[in-house]
Amino acid sequence: MKRKIFVFLLLLLLAMALVFTACDVQDKGQKETPKPTDTATKAPTPEPTPTPTPKPTVEPISEEKKGVPQKDAEVLFHDTFDEDNLDQYLLRQGEYMIVEDGWLRIPENWSAYVPDVTYDLGVDHSQYEMSVTFKVAEGGDKNPWSSLFIGCRGDATTPIATSNGYFWVAFNFSAKAFVYPGGGGQYNGEAWNLKYFEIELPEDFTEEHTVTVVDCGDVIDYYMNTAEEDYYLILKVTFEGDELVIFGNDGSEIWREKNMIADSGMFMFFNHYCNSSVDEIIIKGLK
Repeated sequence: MKRKIFVFLLLLLLAMALVFTACDVQDKGQKETPKPTDTATKAPTPEPTPTPTPKPTVEPISEEKKGVPQKDAEVLFHDTFDEDNLDQYLLRQGEYMIVEDGWLRIPENWSAYVPDVTYDLGVDHSQYEMSVTFKVAEGGDKNPWSSLFIGCRGDATTPIATSNGYFWVAFNFSAKAFVYPGGGGQYNGEAWNLKYFEIELPEDFTEEHTVTVVDCGDVIDYYMNTAEEDYYLILKVTFEGDELVIFGNDGSEIWREKNMIADSGMFMFFNHYCNSSVDEIIIKGLK
């Protein structure tokens, strides 16, 4: 009898164990599946930085052409003042400029005018040149700063000779050129109009003459025509390290100072209390 009871209890325990195990498995199977965590939004792949398109380049200019005016250079700008085309210039105080009878006249006060041609040496052309034909009425102010300033490597924001960083050569009715190198040299004073030195010229500008500026990057040359020469060299500018070096007509060094002018820019005119009359302006580029 006791044996039967013992077997019965054992079977009962086994049955209960099976019931509990089944419930546990069922509970585990019926647990609510947790909601997935929101998937992080993938950041867009950044666009690769575009490789800048290299500027076109031209063949370097040969040594024999460097700094020398070239008849076959491409004409980029030409004005004979037969009409009032001052809209092709960037102007300062243009109200003092008069176009009449084939001349640009500035009889009083000051004005600045910049042909709207920017030159980037070595990109479109290897050399640029600008020629201006003009004369100056005699009897005005004899001071060097009362002149027609002819500049290069400038910009349209400051087309006047009152700041460093622009190279100018000024002409009035005398037989002299007044050079404003625009750098860090030692002068007679700190005022802009005193930062010059002068060069003797073979002829004055009371009669019509042409000044030609040639810029090929490492050399800038200023010429004028005379009774004997089409291109009389007024000066040559070269660059040595951080210095600007200027040579005269005979090849001797006449000036040296810290270079503060740009590598390229625009040709500029600054007429400062000088009764000038301009007949023609031509800008060319040599490929």
